[in-house]
Amino acid sequence: MQPNCGHLHNIQGSGDASSSSQSAHAARLSGESSCHHSGDVRIQLNSAVGEARENASSRHSRPGSQSRSHGHAHSEAGGLDDSTPDSEEHSGSSLSELRYLLQWLHKSISLGIGLLTTYIYANKSIVNQVFLRERCSKLQCAWLLVYLTGSSLLLYYTFHSQSLYYSLIFLNPTVDFMNFWEVLWIVGVTDFILKFLFMGFKCFILLVPSFMMSFKSKGYWYMLLEELCQCYRMFVPIPVWFRYLIGYGELDSALGWTLGILLGLLYLILKLLSFFGQLRNFRQVLRIFCTRPHYGVTASKRQCSESDDICSICQAEFQKPILLICQHTFCEECISLWFNREKTCPLCRTVISDHVNKWKDGATSMHLQIF
Repeated sequence: MQPNCGHLHNIQGSGDASSSSQSAHAARLSGESSCHHSGDVRIQLNSAVGEARENASSRHSRPGSQSRSHGHAHSEAGGLDDSTPDSEEHSGSSLSELRYLLQWLHKSISLGIGLLTTYIYANKSIVNQVFLRERCSKLQCAWLLVYLTGSSLLLYYTFHSQSLYYSLIFLNPTVDFMNFWEVLWIVGVTDFILKFLFMGFKCFILLVPSFMMSFKSKGYWYMLLEELCQCYRMFVPIPVWFRYLIGYGELDSALGWTLGILLGLLYLILKLLSFFGQLRNFRQVLRIFCTRPHYGVTASKRQCSESDDICSICQAEFQKPILLICQHTFCEECISLWFNREKTCPLCRTVISDHVNKWKDGATSMHLQIF
């Protein structure tokens, strides 16, 4: 038995010469343990050990090749992924801008319809009450005053987090000034609020009794308030737009700073030119308000009788008749209303006034000051 075992051990040693020392040692242990059994069993054990070593070596080699192929594929996929972020980022920013624009349009349209409706209703009501003169409804005027005040307070309460009322005193609201749509929305809302404010002042003048302020004097106050409103509305958007235009300088580059400064200076120059035109109109209105020009002289009874004591405008008896330079007689209030829109005599078309006081009827300009 021993020679056979030794012979078998030699055969195993020669067959495993090319393998590692650890594998040979395991084979020798298995051979020694199999010497106590029959020859067939020993041969089967040795062949099984050889096959196990081959399978183990093949299993160790295959994962490596698979890992190398997987790593190569991953590197190729990574190269493809690195080439797409710019396009994905660009498309994502475009979608976000489009989504923000749609949200701004939804908010602006719904709010704009409400503000425009309030303005049209209040403006038409004030003009009607001014036209009625002493017959105007004090209750209606008080309701308009409360309505305009409540609308303004409700708007500012709804958007209290943005502090929109700061714009009324030339301060900056707490919003993102790098967004064009937000700046446009703030300027538009502030312009409507200023209209409501001065329309409220006109309602307050309507509530003043006639014995304290005559109808003619109220017309001059309406005209002065409207000119003040337009001047104030022209200055209010300046801080908001100027900060937005200068914001281009926050691009951390010389080009960004230069572009922002140039846009800001261009805006101030254009605003200064428009200011000179508005100042000329304001000086003319202020001169009219202080001088209170007369369109004629008080008519005598004989002059009134020549016109059958009937005013051609109101078709009623004369109330404080005024004789124009063209020798036509009218009621003072009737002819004052006429010259709010016209410069000539209602009958002969002779030029009487050198200007038109179009705001003496209590109307408010429909122009939206967004620049």
